[in-house]
Amino acid sequence: MTCEIVFLPVGNADCIVVHAEDALVIVDLGKNSRFIYKWLEQRQFKKINRIYVTHNHKDHFPFKSIIDLVKFLKLWFSNNGEIEIFSLPYGFYHHANEQLNIQRGTNADYKDLEQALNNLDDWDRSRKVRIVQALSDPTPYTVDSLKIYTLHPREPFAVQQKSKSKINEISLVLRIVYGEFIAMLLADLEDAGLSDYLSVVKASAAATKEAKANIVKIPHHGAYPKNGDELKELLTLIDAELAVLSVGSTNQYGHVEPALFKALIELKDNKDKRLDRFICTEVTRTCVHAASDRATMTKGLFKVEKCAGEITIVAETSGKWNLKTETDHKIKVASFNAACDGRGDFG
Repeated sequence: MTCEIVFLPVGNADCIVVHAEDALVIVDLGKNSRFIYKWLEQRQFKKINRIYVTHNHKDHFPFKSIIDLVKFLKLWFSNNGEIEIFSLPYGFYHHANEQLNIQRGTNADYKDLEQALNNLDDWDRSRKVRIVQALSDPTPYTVDSLKIYTLHPREPFAVQQKSKSKINEISLVLRIVYGEFIAMLLADLEDAGLSDYLSVVKASAAATKEAKANIVKIPHHGAYPKNGDELKELLTLIDAELAVLSVGSTNQYGHVEPALFKALIELKDNKDKRLDRFICTEVTRTCVHAASDRATMTKGLFKVEKCAGEITIVAETSGKWNLKTETDHKIKVASFNAACDGRGDFG
């Protein structure tokens, strides 16, 4: 038996599928819920054990409101689909109820929002789908040989950051365990959230050991946080063999930022560390444009261009794993000044 972790090419967004034995888990839903719906439909998946939404940003949770979420769930259920657990971001459900009270009798969407909340309540009560809130928890979610630990955020930290509207800082950090194989998914972790999680990792020898992994999903699509030194320290402690970046060609943010590529190259060149390779779902302007060109650019590339495309990790309980990419990645990166083979112009 094997575990597959699939990073879908959804642009500057996240959508990750974990499939092991009889377990199917989804981490984030990308920018367009129809994409993951069609992907699952094509593969004839009907039962989802759990959906994790790492945080409430539209590139991870593509619903304007709970009304749209309920429409998605109704579509899935209408085609005989099942979902056991839906993990909503911290405070999301509470915020929806607050909005309901604010809009009561004054907004045309009030009745639709009330009905959507009632739908979720009915489904949760009948166990059609359990609606939960994910926070740091020492007890893993377990299906057969698959275990998923939520390592961040801690509730005291989440409460504090939510009051400051710091959404990325309370992104879920998930540890996927399949026997001896481990993957760390860092969502959009940055700034104060990164500092807090790093402090937890360094607090004890057990926590430091727990952070080590075979695979790491680089946070925030290759952004480089203000506390970049702490990101480098965390990646050093994770000591992964492969780093994956889910990034969009046309993004206007400058992702992947040159400083992030530099950090990965430095880690890859460190003979005392395990990083052998890092790959992106799509080509970015940092790969194909010189630093002098990027200095005047306000947008990303004009069209989507896959680099690795869909990225699949096939892992065994022994800890051995193989990488599959949608494209011939080595040929692809040879066609331009790719960062991942050390030929990028970072300025």
